Amino acid sequence: MAGPSEAASMIAKVPFFDGLDEKTRKAVASEGREVSFKAGDMVVGEKGVGVGFYLILDGGAEVRKGGKVLATLGKGEFFGEMSVIDGQPRSADVVAVSPTTCWVLPAWNFSGLIRGHPEVAIPMLKELVKRLRAAQSSPAS
Repeated sequence: MAGPSEAASMIAKVPFFDGLDEKTRKAVASEGREVSFKAGDMVVGEKGVGVGFYLILDGGAEVRKGGKVLATLGKGEFFGEMSVIDGQPRSADVVAVSPTTCWVLPAWNFSGLIRGHPEVAIPMLKELVKRLRAAQSSPAS
């Protein structure tokens, strides 16, 4: 299991958080918690309420919609930010493909982070635009 220092180190690799200093990253890391999943477990379900931002500390997961794999995520990658930001239901399932540990930041802490550290907003917007452009350029199924 990863410790708070590892979570803080992983957070630094997320585009949203890479501008935060080490002290702030450690404070953010302490506001989340680790959750473990077995291979095949549903981490989040499409249409479910977005209760947190997920960062994969170990293992891997697939993003699936209608049975189709949209993306494969591994250590250091994240998901759940869109639903946390807009409060809308999740847009896809995320399923663990191996034993997986995630650091989860609850929605209310995520919102507080943005208010307390607005400098994370610009890289967050850039990542969201990047994902939107990629989704729009993908061929329709």
